[in-house]
Amino acid sequence: MSILQTGKSGPLLLVFMLAAGHANGRNVHVTNTERASRAHELRQRVDDTYAPYNAAHGSAEDPSSSGWKRETIDTTKGAVYMTETEREVVIEINMMRRDPARYAQKYLVPLRAYYQGRLFNYPGKTAMMTNEGVEALDECIRELQRAKPEPGLSPRKGLSMAAREHVRDQGPTGAIGHTGSDGSSLVTRLNRYGRWEISAGENISYGYHDARTIVTSLLIDDGVPSRGHRKNLLNNSFSLVGVNIGPHRVYRDMCVMDFAAGYTSK
Repeated sequence: MSILQTGKSGPLLLVFMLAAGHANGRNVHVTNTERASRAHELRQRVDDTYAPYNAAHGSAEDPSSSGWKRETIDTTKGAVYMTETEREVVIEINMMRRDPARYAQKYLVPLRAYYQGRLFNYPGKTAMMTNEGVEALDECIRELQRAKPEPGLSPRKGLSMAAREHVRDQGPTGAIGHTGSDGSSLVTRLNRYGRWEISAGENISYGYHDARTIVTSLLIDDGVPSRGHRKNLLNNSFSLVGVNIGPHRVYRDMCVMDFAAGYTSK
């Protein structure tokens, strides 16, 4: 059984469950019932960023403290095939999944101040016209406040390779969407690098490069009635992820996230 939903808004976000966001984006969700040198820098950045929160909510050894501990949010150890920013995307997703309400309060609520009607005017960034204005943000905040914590996602090389194939295919031409230039679907690409199990999905964002903006834009899912990107990020059937970020001829940057409940890389 497969479900495909599409949508657009602003920079673009694409989902497969297929979704959209701001340069532009898509998301796809598929279910199949039948079937290093920079590592230290990244770890230090995680420590520096979340140390104040951990200090206020208990030590790293305190089991009652928040899920925002390095050992629970940074699942990228040994993922030498990922860039630092790609690893940061995984960490950002895991922060949100481990403590959705806290993530909403800390990183989404402050964004309300930058909406002027449908115009989003973040300091230091180009002002952007949204489809829904602050309503999409507020809806996302409410959903994350109600959401229960979920385990973080762990990277898999085969998933990242499938994501990289799509980035390298679309980037030079400026194409968008979940279908490759050779007619390949998400499932086709996943099967080239391994074997997926139970369920799989894909989010694509265009126009963003930093991890937090990529993730928060997909979560807000402005202009996407299905909220497919958000559903993929919160989906409790997914345990694995692959991420690739690369240049895009039209939107400058694109990020592909491929998700799976299970995956065995070749």
